[in-house]
Amino acid sequence: MTKEDKYIAQLKDLGIWEPAFTPAVHDLAVLEREQARARKAWKATVPDGETPSFEDPHYAIIMKQGSVIHAMRESLGLTPKGLRRFRSGFGKEVETEEKPKTVLELLQEKRRATG
Repeated sequence: MTKEDKYIAQLKDLGIWEPAFTPAVHDLAVLEREQARARKAWKATVPDGETPSFEDPHYAIIMKQGSVIHAMRESLGLTPKGLRRFRSGFGKEVETEEKPKTVLELLQEKRRATG
């Protein structure tokens, strides 16, 4: 299963998939593959077992790609914030059942009824 297929499956599971998202999903997958290549090149700048320098130009590229990837995921609804734009009620607790009344509330109702 390709990255594109995984993202499409996630969007379908969320109930927000539209065929118009296909180019954006493809671009996101391509960018993630490019970021993986940049990480590999960054790690190749030092011998095995050592930590690459954060001042290396590869690291700046990786960080820029990361922020673009996050923005793309958000625009597709793959983050909680992005999903809220597609589903206005997402993330809000919905009270479906009425809470049971407390003893005090029951006594107050009984008193009002006998009034």
